[in-house]
Amino acid sequence: MTNKFKIELNTKTKFLLSTSGSQSSIEKHNEALKKIGLNLVYFTFPDNITPEVYAGLLRSPFVRGGAITAKDGLKSTIIPFLDEVEPLAEKTLAVNTVVNNSGKLFGFNTDAAGFKIAILKGLEEFKVEIKTAVIYGNGGVSGVAFKVLQDLGIKATIVGRNLEKVMKKRMDLGIENIPHFDGPYDLIVDATPISSKSNFLDAIGFSETLNGCKMVFCHNMPEKDGETNYLMEYCTKKNIYFIPGKWMYNSQLSKQYELYFEGYTKPNTKSKITEEDIKTAWDLKLLKNNL
Repeated sequence: MTNKFKIELNTKTKFLLSTSGSQSSIEKHNEALKKIGLNLVYFTFPDNITPEVYAGLLRSPFVRGGAITAKDGLKSTIIPFLDEVEPLAEKTLAVNTVVNNSGKLFGFNTDAAGFKIAILKGLEEFKVEIKTAVIYGNGGVSGVAFKVLQDLGIKATIVGRNLEKVMKKRMDLGIENIPHFDGPYDLIVDATPISSKSNFLDAIGFSETLNGCKMVFCHNMPEKDGETNYLMEYCTKKNIYFIPGKWMYNSQLSKQYELYFEGYTKPNTKSKITEEDIKTAWDLKLLKNNL
């Protein structure tokens, strides 16, 4: 079958870059940008790009901004190459959104808002009491999750496959003096890609965290590309409440594009582009009470 997807470019076109995205994802973003009516094009780079190179691309005059969803700590390592970083992104050591304003790069974290909305939606929908949580993984999402859970009054700790990396993450976040505690945990936050693997239970220490848990949040979304989410299947069989990464993704995506569209108006009008406009263009579910 011939791919008929086309993108029109001109001398005033600006790009929104990302460090991940399947062909279907690229098409979805560009179709949504067409609906909004702005002269912006979504384009992706391999997730092994270096922070210096990516920051250089983002600073180009034909780039409006970029998303960071990569492996290898790019959300943290890109920070020194930015001109300004919001306090939340500095505290969580994770920038997932960069905006280019006249050649100056501004770093933001919209994951925190998305994660908070996902957890609150889970608490509202499942009517379950959550007092303790464990975050499995030491990437950019782990710091975000820890900060949000603290703000929600949920006692949290971080574990992972590599104890040395976990300890470094705790030190980098400035929480090394907060004592670790053992389970059972009410909530598990899986901040890794292991749910894509059928043998995810073999991941060091992960099966132990599942013992006695009430609810699981899974950041990974293999189901978005038509693949199996084995952790979701496990939770269904074990009657464990499951919060899909989509709940976080949809919310953070809306916040992200609000930043990209700041200063833009709808074509041929002076009206600002609203959150509802973004959710409609990207076909995101409008959640009750912003949850």
